[in-house]
Amino acid sequence: MGRWARVVALIALVTSGANALPDEDRHLSLVPWEVIEPGEPVDAPLVLFWIPASRDDLRRSGLLTSDDLTLYASRCVAMRVVRFDDGARLTALRVQSTFPVAVLADANGDVLGTVENVNGELSVTAVEELVREELDAHALAAEARLDEAHARMDHGELDEATELYRSVWEERCLCPRQGKAAQRALKRMKK
Repeated sequence: MGRWARVVALIALVTSGANALPDEDRHLSLVPWEVIEPGEPVDAPLVLFWIPASRDDLRRSGLLTSDDLTLYASRCVAMRVVRFDDGARLTALRVQSTFPVAVLADANGDVLGTVENVNGELSVTAVEELVREELDAHALAAEARLDEAHARMDHGELDEATELYRSVWEERCLCPRQGKAAQRALKRMKK
């Protein structure tokens, strides 16, 4: 078979194979949920706790395959499933409603927001929005610190600027773009 015939056959094979795929999503994101044991600490800047209503809820919820939550997990948001018999953690998270519930907390365990179920269903969109808004708030705060650090550099306050850049760099997983900017600024200061 000639070279051109092989190229045409390959193109025909690829296009017919692409047309054979369903029109639905071609990938499936799996959120890295971990079941947390009672009393087990979580070392992460942000933690999304999910308390499912039942084992069936744990197997079938849209929280298992959310693209956004998968992305947020890559930005140091820990995804933890709390058992409904973990009374101490539920009390610490101030969960008082019926399950399922999602709670976002910071590294100190302070509750930043809660999404309660509506008619027994937990809105995946509402949970994604809760986490997105907190990440956006961190990014805005990091931007403000970068601006302040730049202003301090302009005024010759190198120690203060360095501390501000380092504080942004330490949050680079939550705010990757701002973390990179802080890293570049710190490298320029060393020159």
